[in-house]
Amino acid sequence: MTATTNNLVLGAAGGGVEWGSVLVTLITFLILLALLKKFAWGPLKQVMDKREQDINKDIDDAEQAKINAQKLEEENRQTLRETQNEVQKILEEAKVQARDQHEQIIHEANQRANGMIETAQSEINSQKERAISEINDEVSKLSVLIASKILQKDISEKDQKELIDKYIKEVGDK
Repeated sequence: MTATTNNLVLGAAGGGVEWGSVLVTLITFLILLALLKKFAWGPLKQVMDKREQDINKDIDDAEQAKINAQKLEEENRQTLRETQNEVQKILEEAKVQARDQHEQIIHEANQRANGMIETAQSEINSQKERAISEINDEVSKLSVLIASKILQKDISEKDQKELIDKYIKEVGDK
């Protein structure tokens, strides 16, 4: 059996290899390989290479997008922190301003009240002086009247005034 197998493997039972057939088969195989390389494997490899490049580009783009998203997220966090700080600062300034306005309003109210009190005291003093002056005039008129009735003589108004002023000064000193 080994002899038969050897004959079949070598190509013929007659004993020799047909080198012409082998050469034609080999040339045909090489031409077929060249044609496959040019029309099938070349374009197929180009498509596969392009697909690989597209996939790599998509992966790189995705990584870049991830990095950009992380940067944006960090920027948003920073912006949020800055905004919160600004809001806190504005609130503090508003509190200080409100406190200042409150103190200013109270100060102005106190000034007005003090002014009103001073005006009222001034008016009271002037009315008091007027009243005292009127009382003094009345007292002097009454004194003159009483004195003239007692003396039954007419005293000039100038003398009356001097007498009354003197009397008032004496009474005021006591």
